[in-house]
Amino acid sequence: MRREWFENPDNIVYADTNEFADNFGKETGISDLRKRIEDFKGNPGNGEITIIGKKRTAIKLFVPDMIFDRHIEMGENVWLYVGETYPAYCLY
Repeated sequence: MRREWFENPDNIVYADTNEFADNFGKETGISDLRKRIEDFKGNPGNGEITIIGKKRTAIKLFVPDMIFDRHIEMGENVWLYVGETYPAYCLY
C-alpha cells in the first residue's frame, strides 16, 4: 500500500458505515462486517487487520494515520482496502 495512492481522490469513496457495511458484507461473504468494523474502530491494535470472506475475498481494515509516515485527509478514520483495482473506502 502506497500513501500516494490513498491521497488521490479518484481512488477514494467516502461511505457512511451504517449504509455501507451490511451490503458490502453480503458481497464479500463477511456476514458480520459491521461488527468487525466497530470492533476494529474501538481497538485498532497495530492499525491494520485482514479479514477473509467466504466468497474468495480478503479485505484490509486499517487506519492510515497509524500506518503511513504522515497524515492524509480523514486518515484518523477506519478505511477498507480491497486492492488498487478497487476504490478504497473511508468509513465515517
